[in-house]
Amino acid sequence: MKNALLIGLVLLLVLSACSSARQKLSPQGNLNLKSANVYYQDKDNEKSLEKALNLYNRVLTDNPKHVIALKRTADINLFFASQLEPKKVEKDGKVEYQNMQNANKVIALFTITYGKYDSVLTVLNTFKDLKEDERSMKRDATRKKESSWVRMFKIGQYLYEQKRYDDAIPTFEMLYAMDNKRQEPLRMLVATYQETKNEAKFEEYVKKVLVESPDDAEMVNLMGAFYYNKQDYAKAVDYFKKVLVTRPLDTNNMLLLADTYLQMNELQLSYEMLQKVLKFEPDNLNVLTSAKDISAKMNNKDAELDYWKKILDLNPTTKVLEEYCFRMYNLQVFDNVMPYAEMWFQKDPTNKTAVSTCILFANKIGRKDLEKKYTDIYKSLQ
Repeated sequence: MKNALLIGLVLLLVLSACSSARQKLSPQGNLNLKSANVYYQDKDNEKSLEKALNLYNRVLTDNPKHVIALKRTADINLFFASQLEPKKVEKDGKVEYQNMQNANKVIALFTITYGKYDSVLTVLNTFKDLKEDERSMKRDATRKKESSWVRMFKIGQYLYEQKRYDDAIPTFEMLYAMDNKRQEPLRMLVATYQETKNEAKFEEYVKKVLVESPDDAEMVNLMGAFYYNKQDYAKAVDYFKKVLVTRPLDTNNMLLLADTYLQMNELQLSYEMLQKVLKFEPDNLNVLTSAKDISAKMNNKDAELDYWKKILDLNPTTKVLEEYCFRMYNLQVFDNVMPYAEMWFQKDPTNKTAVSTCILFANKIGRKDLEKKYTDIYKSLQ
């Protein structure tokens, strides 16, 4: 920043001469400008800079559009902000936030610099045939205006990361008001209101993002999840279907859509979506189980049996084997079940229910030898 002040000093005399032809001041205004320039040259002395700032502000009282005074007040405030600016430092794998006690003060200073640089650009845009020094000033003001915005945004992020949401929210709202073409503040407001569980504001700002970026899959998905959690499944489906168009390989979205259809009792649509997921993840036990359960609800016996086989191949635990045997008995399906009943017994040989299940299925398939074997085992467990 001191280098910037030094460069400014080199330009100061020439720019002052240029501005005198373009912008008029009262005698007192001219005196204040000359005095401010003297103090401004003492760039290593903060008290001198404070005096210069005071005098430049008096110049602006005389002529609010005086470009030199606008630029100098912006540069001085930028210097003061830089001295106090919060920082995020990573050291030895740990993140440390520095100067966060200054956050609100620095944001206020950057707000001033942003506004002043914007005013500089506004005034320069009224000048005809800019001289090289004025073009240089315009480039510098443009760069520093952008820098002021970006640095405020970073502080807002730090506030969010430290869960200082009451300070982060007005910061992001102000940044969006400064430049409503940039969506970063809106997205941070979405995240902040999600953290604070402010549903109305969350919905409001997601919709604002979607106005500008209607195909943003992340935001569309968030809106769908929002309505899903509110049990407004009809609206949720619309959003999840939009994501399916832009992200046809997103299995997480497919699962959300499948479950939403299930909540709406649209069993066939839910089943079809689960089948799509299984094309990408054929060994996903949770999806196989859901597909099996929906098949049962739709009375699709063949599909249910097929999913049971896949589940048993992947996960033949005692719990799954027990559930399978009971379900097959309810369906009155006895063929090919006996090996699974025996597997259940082998995994849990003291479980009387497993033994009695073996007896039952042996009887149903006419295997007297197996029926006797397991009857004897059952008696030994008494």
